[in-house]
This record gives sequence, structure tokens and C-alpha cells, in this order.
Amino acid sequence: MLEASERRKKRDPEIKVWDRFVRIHHWLLVLAFATLYIESRKFPLHPYAGYLICILIPARIVWGFIGHGAARFSNFFYSPRETLGYLLEAIRGKASYYYSHNPMGAAMVYALLASLGATCLLGLLAYSASQQLGPFGARIPADWEDILIVWHVRIGHAVALLICGHLFGVIWAARLHRENYVLAMLTGLRRIPRAVPLPPGAEHPEEPKNVSPMRQKLMNWLNFRRPFVGTLLLMAILILCILLPAIHFLTALNKFLPAY
Repeated sequence: MLEASERRKKRDPEIKVWDRFVRIHHWLLVLAFATLYIESRKFPLHPYAGYLICILIPARIVWGFIGHGAARFSNFFYSPRETLGYLLEAIRGKASYYYSHNPMGAAMVYALLASLGATCLLGLLAYSASQQLGPFGARIPADWEDILIVWHVRIGHAVALLICGHLFGVIWAARLHRENYVLAMLTGLRRIPRAVPLPPGAEHPEEPKNVSPMRQKLMNWLNFRRPFVGTLLLMAILILCILLPAIHFLTALNKFLPAY
């Protein structure tokens, strides 16, 4: 009952969609924001995680122009009319398939980049106003501290809400299109429905060598037989077994980090 068995009954072709930069950037951003949001009172861990995001955001923007394939903004730039049309399709459960970000996913990417950039800037300014530290040093008046912190926190909560919406969208799309989007962001490969024309220059992955039968069965189960359940399972594993232990480890290192 969990799987939409009426869709994509035959094995679809796989193509390379997400390059290594996009995948590493995505998971570093996940770790950085989860760390500073969950451990928001841990200093200087919170600013260090914020600094990482300050590097990741402009790096992704630059890659959106100089990268290739699905990473380029030009491949997922849609008008408000297209985005609204897709939303109405999604509500009816008949959303079209996109090999890169769909219009709602693209809107989420832009919203996250903008809101993360805004909260990082406010955090740097607030850190300067309160601690006289950070790249702005003592240039920000101390009486700006309260208002800067208020808006830094508010936009941070807005980012968290956007991320919850993003996770819901991934789960919804996995159910509708029978595709494991979490696995795609780990491997870079996506299953393209046979009815959808392959994008120009699509690269097919090389057949892996010396793959154990157990691993092959697992990948088939996650991606072809039970992609929706596989999406939920991978999400749980990544959060409970990797993300939270990593945050706990970084928190333990907090006392050794020099203040800046």
C-alpha cells in the first residue's frame, strides 16, 4: 500500500544527474545547518558551522553558473506561472516529471539559498555587535545586537520550516514518481521514466565491477522495487545513524575550538 505500484513497472534507464560537487555541497550544508540549529547555544561551534555555510552558499551560486547539467540554474529556472501550474498539478497528484529540479523544488532551492544567506549575514553582524569578533570585528555598534539577534533567529526558524517543506516534498515525489531521491543524492544517479526524453548529453553510468550480489539486491530493492520505502529508510538511517552522531561528536569537540 505504501508504494505506487501503478507507476514505472519496468526498469527505467539511469543517468548521471547530480555531480560530485553538488552532492558533497548538499550533505555539508545539511550537517552545518543541523549542527548550528540543534546546538544553537554552543559557542564557538555555532559560528564555525555558520562560517561553513557562508562558504557553501556563494560556492553553490558560482557553480550554478559554471557547472554543468542539472547543477546549472538555467536548467531549473521557471516562471511564476510555470511554478503555479506545477503546484496545481501536484495537488491533483498528476505532476510532470523533471530530470533536474521540478518548479517547486527549484523555488525551494532559491528560497533556501536566499534565506540561508540572509541569516548568515545577520549572524555575522550580531556576532560582531555582541562579541566584537568575526570578520566585522568591532565595526558593528553594540546597540544593534538585540535586533540583529531577533531577526537572525527568526530567519533561522524560517529556514528550518523550509527544510521541513523540502523533506515533505522529497517524500511526496518519491511516492508519486516511484524514485528514491535520497539515494540519487548519494550516488548522483536518477531513474528517468521511459516516456520522458533523455536530456541532451545524458551520461549513463558505467556498470560497476565486482559488485556483490547482496549489494546489488539491496540497491535494486531501494531504487526499483521499493523506492518510497527506501527513501524513508535512508532518511531514518542518515538522520539517526550519521547526522545526529556527527553533531554529538562536533559538540564534544566544541570546548577545544578557539573563539573567533
